[in-house]
Amino acid sequence: MSPPPATRHAIRALYLALLLATPVGGSAAQADDGIQVKVSRHGDIVAVHAQFSAPISARQAYAVLTDYDRMKEFLADLDESRILSRTKDSLLVRQVGKVRLGWFAIPFEYVRRVELYPDARLVSHIVSGSVKKGDVTTSLHESNGRTIVTYDSEAVMGYWLPFGIGNTAIAAHIQQDLDSMRSEMLRRKQSLAAADADALQGMKRPPLDSESGAGVNRL
Repeated sequence: MSPPPATRHAIRALYLALLLATPVGGSAAQADDGIQVKVSRHGDIVAVHAQFSAPISARQAYAVLTDYDRMKEFLADLDESRILSRTKDSLLVRQVGKVRLGWFAIPFEYVRRVELYPDARLVSHIVSGSVKKGDVTTSLHESNGRTIVTYDSEAVMGYWLPFGIGNTAIAAHIQQDLDSMRSEMLRRKQSLAAADADALQGMKRPPLDSESGAGVNRL
């Protein structure tokens, strides 16, 4: 039994925004952890503006944002994510997955061209797949030991979406994806710090006596 038309429109709107969630009148969501998402819709155009910050460098944030070959490890919606080709200044990326909404699982696939501006910005455009048009700009700004990550996206599905349906759900799900992205950034920072601490500790250990295996005090 198929869902009623209003439900189908809401699911399609959520599906579209999640494809672009990398992010007036509209619906906004803000969590206690500072992730902000605003979704607005004008006819068949869906726009998303989202922002969060983390106590990491822009380089660390950029490394996670461009790690497409491992992205399915930390974004639950993805079943496949891989770089098809690369040049010095751009990537061609294929991603496949399912948007899960209650008991629905809506499959998607697309190919996206990503323009690279290291440690500062990513600009991507969908070239084929489930969305008629999709443009996303991700900007990074580092200040006082933190990096602010800002997403701005705009897309066209190719058919009219009724205003006011599904915006809150879209914002909440995008917020969840951004939280997963930021968690991966922090995990990698902590992992690197632990590795550096182990390396430093190893340098401080006294050398072993070759015969007894005991530490040699050379003072």
